Amino acid sequence: MPPFDPFGDDLADLKERATDPDPGIRRVAMMELAEEVGPDAKVLLLTGLADPDAEVRAAAAKALDEHDGPDVVEGLVGSLEDPDVAVRQNAAEALAEKKEPSCGPLLIDRAQHPDPFVQAAALRALRELTLPDALAAALKALQNENAEVRREGLGVIGWLKAEEALPALIATASDPDASVRRATMSALVFVRPGGRGAATLVAGLSDPHWQVREEAAASVAKIRLPEATVQLIQAMGDEVWQVRVKAANALGRLKAASAIEALGSNLENETSNVRKECAAALGEIAAPQALRWLERAMDDPDPDVRKLIRWAIGRCQEAV
Repeated sequence: MPPFDPFGDDLADLKERATDPDPGIRRVAMMELAEEVGPDAKVLLLTGLADPDAEVRAAAAKALDEHDGPDVVEGLVGSLEDPDVAVRQNAAEALAEKKEPSCGPLLIDRAQHPDPFVQAAALRALRELTLPDALAAALKALQNENAEVRREGLGVIGWLKAEEALPALIATASDPDASVRRATMSALVFVRPGGRGAATLVAGLSDPHWQVREEAAASVAKIRLPEATVQLIQAMGDEVWQVRVKAANALGRLKAASAIEALGSNLENETSNVRKECAAALGEIAAPQALRWLERAMDDPDPDVRKLIRWAIGRCQEAV
């Protein structure tokens, strides 16, 4: 008697339901195939991408998020041009999770597709592949009239960290769309102190849109950009607390003693995340003059803040 094989039985049942006349049954079968592994399940899902019913195709595209291989990427790329919005969206989301360098040429080709949705999805899938051949398509995308395409092009450039793209990045820092400017701040994370692009990041700390300022501060923190110190101190008075958090983190990484007063005064901020980041930054700076601010805040109502304050006090006392 052969051993009981529940997976084989399940797959045989799913295969039968995937071809059922009722589209509702086929759709559920596609959803359940996401839990199956192996080439047979993948073939059924790829076949589902061509189903006459849009809901079945959408379910198949979503389920392919759990499967890999060049054939999956090719199938999802084809579904980017599906007439149904849900199918296209599910295909784009699944495609963004794939890491198939062998499909680079296919994605680069689609990154220059006339449909901006297809372009943006292909660029998003190219990001983490870090293929040098994708740079030309990404730079071209920065000239596109569609903001999403420009934003995704910046994502590719940010992953490639290509010095030759700096002039284009500096230009997009003035883009009329705030989401594009924010993506520019993120893409500039590879610049070096004193180098080209550093001034663009510093200017981003004063952008009219808070998310651009926040992203600029985050990149400045990663780079440890000392020329941004004055602007970061000013950012500790930003009306948006998220910007203050990122600015405080950057000041801590820079060990900016000139920021002690700005950080110390923010230990009274109503937002605990701001107080936590300021306490951590003061601990990183580890200067005795920070003690008067820290000691006044020892009874903070948030236990996480109190813990960081005690740690920061210890660091500052060691520096006496």
